[in-house]
Amino acid sequence: MVLRLAGEAGQVSLARSGDSAGLRASVDQHACEVRDALTRHGGKLTPAALLSYAQGFTEAAIGRGWWPPHRRELLTPAHDCEGFGPHYDDDPWLEPGNGTLDWESLRLAAVCRMLIEAQGLAV
Repeated sequence: MVLRLAGEAGQVSLARSGDSAGLRASVDQHACEVRDALTRHGGKLTPAALLSYAQGFTEAAIGRGWWPPHRRELLTPAHDCEGFGPHYDDDPWLEPGNGTLDWESLRLAAVCRMLIEAQGLAV
């Protein structure tokens, strides 16, 4: 279940970062940090290592109170002109006030990209 959440968040975040040079640079930086963490003590950058990292990272993030943006409530009670109906919040993927993806989503985008590359696929 955790890997599914991580994969969904990573894939959507990676796709959303494609149109922004700043977000692509953030994903690159996260990828470097993940690569360093996994290979620092002689580890290999394999799909299994990346999946394990994604699972542990996501479990820790959820433990700190993070939840994947695509799984947060998108609807909040609000009144339209007739007093009924849903109101859509601002984009749940973007951090309020700065319009960028949250740190955890960027990290999972990097892991997703690295997993794609580790399997010999192009991004």
